[in-house]
Amino acid sequence: MMKLYGVPLSVHTRKVQLGLRAKGLDHTLRVVIPIAPDTLPENWKTLSPTGLIPVIEDGDLSLPDSGAILQYLDAKYPNTPLTPTDPEQRGRAIWFEAYLGAFFRDVLHPLFHQRVVAPMQGAVADDALMERVLTERAPRYLDYLEGQVDGDWLVGDALSVADIAVGANLVLFSYLGETVPAARYPALSTYFRHLLRLPVFIAQLADEKPFTAQMGFSQESLTA
Repeated sequence: MMKLYGVPLSVHTRKVQLGLRAKGLDHTLRVVIPIAPDTLPENWKTLSPTGLIPVIEDGDLSLPDSGAILQYLDAKYPNTPLTPTDPEQRGRAIWFEAYLGAFFRDVLHPLFHQRVVAPMQGAVADDALMERVLTERAPRYLDYLEGQVDGDWLVGDALSVADIAVGANLVLFSYLGETVPAARYPALSTYFRHLLRLPVFIAQLADEKPFTAQMGFSQESLTA
């Protein structure tokens, strides 16, 4: 059985867990929080040269980075592929995953730091920064995605790494108290609700409940 190092509240850990669930691959989760030294395994620097999560162990292989892990899983376990084989669709799926990586860096990371990490460290959240993130940065990404969504799937006719990336990021966006307003983003909102009804997302959110409860996050808007 594969071992996954990470924590479900991490967007990138969630991406890998969704991929494993979609492929029907069992795994055990070793909770690792990079900013909490007592959670790090002794060989953490070897497992994760960047110090980031997630990392997967599959037999003798250890591999960091969610994108690399998902591509590895597709190559080794090709049943239920998550990356389309059609060249155009493949390129678009990988592009969307990268685009959501930028959304994480520009929007989710600063919001998480200000709303969660800063208070834990005894610091005061930067309200002006959060306002800029929500009024200037987030709409650029959401507007683009609204124009790209056309049905149940972002690329092709089945769940792909593109959908996993969007869903994994928007789940954390919701945990942080934000929404995808249906009035402004009707296509994106409907698409996200479709993802949340998939068995892999339902199972993932159920497994995340203990962690969300501990952090004071609500799943109400995601499971309603």
